[in-house]
Amino acid sequence: MVETLIGLKDQKTLKVLLSCSAGLTTSMFAENLNSVAEMLGLDYHFDAVSYLSLYEEVQNYDIVFIAPQIGYMYNRLKESLPDKLVLQIPTSLFASYDALGAIQFIQQEFKNIEKQQEEKAAECCVCCTQYEKRILSIAIMINGEQTRISYRLYDKCEIIDSHVIMKPSMNIYDLYDIIDTVLLKHSYIDVIGIATPGIVEDDKVFKEPNDGKIIDMKNDFEEKYNIQIFVYNNADAAAVGFVLEHPEYQNVIYHSQPFGFGVGGQGIVANGKVIRGKNGVAGEVKYFLRRMQLSDDVHKLAWTQQGTLELITKSLLPSLTVIGPEAVALYAPMTPDMNEVKNKLKSFISEEFLPEFYYIKEPISYMLSGITELCVDYLEKE
Repeated sequence: MVETLIGLKDQKTLKVLLSCSAGLTTSMFAENLNSVAEMLGLDYHFDAVSYLSLYEEVQNYDIVFIAPQIGYMYNRLKESLPDKLVLQIPTSLFASYDALGAIQFIQQEFKNIEKQQEEKAAECCVCCTQYEKRILSIAIMINGEQTRISYRLYDKCEIIDSHVIMKPSMNIYDLYDIIDTVLLKHSYIDVIGIATPGIVEDDKVFKEPNDGKIIDMKNDFEEKYNIQIFVYNNADAAAVGFVLEHPEYQNVIYHSQPFGFGVGGQGIVANGKVIRGKNGVAGEVKYFLRRMQLSDDVHKLAWTQQGTLELITKSLLPSLTVIGPEAVALYAPMTPDMNEVKNKLKSFISEEFLPEFYYIKEPISYMLSGITELCVDYLEKE
């Protein structure tokens, strides 16, 4: 999100969505902001919407700018919209309709996130098993209208290169570009591990997220690069990454409910081993969720906080009773409060059987660590 926002100010129109109780006061403020932006020669565009329609409209915007009267929603929106910059209009600026001050406030926030990006670059990854190979780990995650592709190049468990690419969609050539770029910079790679959405079968075949096309990724990539390739579902990889960070658990479910998705997915670790199931079907909740008793269509439920909570609990119920995990790692931007999830589940399952719940704000690091560990495990078995 940070890298994308930094690039936005120079690459395209920066779209800002203002929101208040009814959208009336922010509509007038948006007109002032558009006028001032035009006078300053800034490629900014401002619109306004009632907070009741905010989640439905936000995918077309880069920044959410909320009025002081709904400031109580700030923390919730910030958690729910991890790929957007959420700001609250300072009361003094909103009361005086100071459009110039508001634009300067946005620009200052850009400087702040640039600083945050520099500080974040120094962060470490979750530790993995020691190994002698140079492994390129790639994780693909779809969230709303964006696809995020992240990679890390490990040399004997040390990260020597990493990057994040944000795109509106993804195809196989994006992965070729990443591998080609890394090879140009570092001359060789021993192993490549790829964590991708969708059903992964026999370590080599996956359905492309956007059009459902079957791709024999392992065979295609090994022929092209003469490098050993491993392909896993990204939820499976995240579950393994979570266990690396929490070795006290042997039975874990990682559940992913991305923003705007009616159907999520699960990665399952049982007795310390990732469960992939026949032809990779384990964790594919889409095959049962729509048949459960729901209050509305899954795609409508996904756009409200209560609806998302319903989807998560109904998705978890079968897994909790069949697997009996000690912990659930939950990525669900619309439902960041784990107590809400736990209380909802208590109406179905006695509290004594419920696992510990962990909110995952950023799953990419777990996916990258997990796919690396899965590659190492396979190499050790060989």
